[in-house]
Amino acid sequence: MHTRIAVTGMGAVTPLGNSMEETWTGLVNGRSGIGPITRFDPSNLPCRIAGEIRNLPESPVQKKLLRHLDPFVLYAITACSEAFSQAGLDRSEWDRSRAGVVLGSSRGGITTLEANMASYARKGFQGISPHLTVSSLINQASAMISMQHQLLGPSLTVSTACASGAHAIGESVRILRSGDADLIITGGSEAPITPMIIGGFARARALSRRNHEPERACRPFDRDREGFVISEGAGILILETWEHAESRGARIIGEISGFGLSSDACHMTAPDPQGDGMTRAMRLAMRDAGIGPDEIDLINAHGTGTQLNDRTEALALNKALGPRAAVIPVCAIKSMTGHMLGASGALEVIASILSSRTGTIPRILNLEHPDPVCGLNFVRGEPQRARISTVLSSSFAFGGANAVLIVRGAAL
Repeated sequence: MHTRIAVTGMGAVTPLGNSMEETWTGLVNGRSGIGPITRFDPSNLPCRIAGEIRNLPESPVQKKLLRHLDPFVLYAITACSEAFSQAGLDRSEWDRSRAGVVLGSSRGGITTLEANMASYARKGFQGISPHLTVSSLINQASAMISMQHQLLGPSLTVSTACASGAHAIGESVRILRSGDADLIITGGSEAPITPMIIGGFARARALSRRNHEPERACRPFDRDREGFVISEGAGILILETWEHAESRGARIIGEISGFGLSSDACHMTAPDPQGDGMTRAMRLAMRDAGIGPDEIDLINAHGTGTQLNDRTEALALNKALGPRAAVIPVCAIKSMTGHMLGASGALEVIASILSSRTGTIPRILNLEHPDPVCGLNFVRGEPQRARISTVLSSSFAFGGANAVLIVRGAAL
């Protein structure tokens, strides 16, 4: 019998808003967070749209430190502050030697790295910041949160491309079940809107080039999809053993009940065409949760809007869930947020918990002509109301990394 894992706090910074509430409102209202790139001049790139963070509130971190932090760290700290507050950790006693942080990120401090490369090209050695080595580290967000809250337990960073946030949550569950910690701050953070990252994905022809109508660019499972839209942000959750959450009188808002992971071992960018790796991860997650397909009420799909990924994910869902795959509602929030890379899986778990708590499923924006090959029950047109207990949330990544989580939300 597994130790039950409670969710007691959640926070988000996304292109839809700088809090979980703003983001959820945007999702329910079908609002797109995609727009023209303003971080730099993208005029020489074929893709000039992204999901940017705007008007980020002032961070609680000291201003002296602030100057040397990469944006992905600021996003993580901001989302963590919200999750911390919701969990009531600033108002209750808990043992910091039994608490840790496990975050996911695909690119880490890439903004800092590119800025220093440009400065070096102009000024040579003197153009390199003495803070570069630390500020570009991929584990900088985990380290800063650990120091900010004096967490003396595990401090880890997981980097598995677009599955990083989901893997971080899954590894946190395993740490808590092992008895090595009572509480873990987990999730993902990403700030990849830079010339090299946008240019690299564009050269790989992975990005949508619908620059003239950015809000319609991300089209998961649509017949006319042409690629994903890159975006930035963070999703943070507070996980605790059920016993620990109850002992400190925390309000439990959800549960992570299953985790499955696998590798395609097939190709660096394309998924296994048969979807076998994805299927294994889904089945392992259900087995870990002790449930079958009949107990899944909602699928929060990875849904990037690329031709290969969407069809392969649909194939895997049909294999893993059998006839139920054609019945269970499917949402794909990247249609509104864009693809936050290593932060996406964490945000999708947060959205899954909120769907379970509220009985509301956000529609898939821009799904005008569903790809008939996929054959799933897509939520389109308007948000859907339903009784939702258990949600399957999937994340897949370059390199064939697959992570699937089974989550539940506590009633409001």
